[in-house]
Amino acid sequence: MHTFSATGAGKLRRMRRMFGADGRAVFVAIDHAAYMGEGPPLGEPMAQIAAGGPDAVLATWHLARAYADTFADSGLVLRIDGGASELGDFAPGDVTDIMHLPEQALKLGADCVVVLAFPGAPDEHLSLQRLARLTSECEQLGLPVMAEMIPGGWGKAVPWTTENVARAARIGAELGADIVKTVCPGRPEEFAAVVAACPVPVVALGGPKSDSEDEVVALARGVVEAGGAGVAFGRNVWGSAKPQLLVERLRDAVHREAVHREAVGG
Repeated sequence: MHTFSATGAGKLRRMRRMFGADGRAVFVAIDHAAYMGEGPPLGEPMAQIAAGGPDAVLATWHLARAYADTFADSGLVLRIDGGASELGDFAPGDVTDIMHLPEQALKLGADCVVVLAFPGAPDEHLSLQRLARLTSECEQLGLPVMAEMIPGGWGKAVPWTTENVARAARIGAELGADIVKTVCPGRPEEFAAVVAACPVPVVALGGPKSDSEDEVVALARGVVEAGGAGVAFGRNVWGSAKPQLLVERLRDAVHREAVHREAVGG
């Protein structure tokens, strides 16, 4: 029999809200408007995304509050960092800060919080220290942390090679992250090296809008075949003409592939 502390038990339950018994999850990211000022359409499209049954959503404070009933059956990963937008010129360095506190996230019903970190960027210490402080605080609350690890930052101060992505993922875990979200370097099978390097669940982000939803589903399937814990896709879902259908296809790809891997002993 396993024995957990109260906070450990709380973290276990929150992780299970996102990852099913197969240890896999389909996250839908709808947190883009906090810096884009546009993006995920409001109203009925949100209901269509929810109808697809995502395991969890990555949401802003507003969406988590305004669509609490819509996404009540999905886990909630609250975006708590930010402080910059795309309305003006990009800042030359890291100007991000923690915008909402972990205690506030819990009050909103969050199962997890997510922040960005940029190992390899010229000012990497800012985001890495921010991540470490956050994981220390959240550990006391039993609140999981998802670290979105982008090697070199969006400006790619270091190339997004398999080695660099794997090292970035490992750094996120070593600083206390419970889940790592990161880029898929090249072909999906290369994600296996990232998974092997990281001792916590790793999910692949989706990146720019794809022209083919078949390719989106194939990427999700390939990531799981490589041992990934799932995907966290945004634009490709909320930008779809039929988001419910796409979420359902992603769930089938991620969870059915996980069942297949277990059946064959993979």
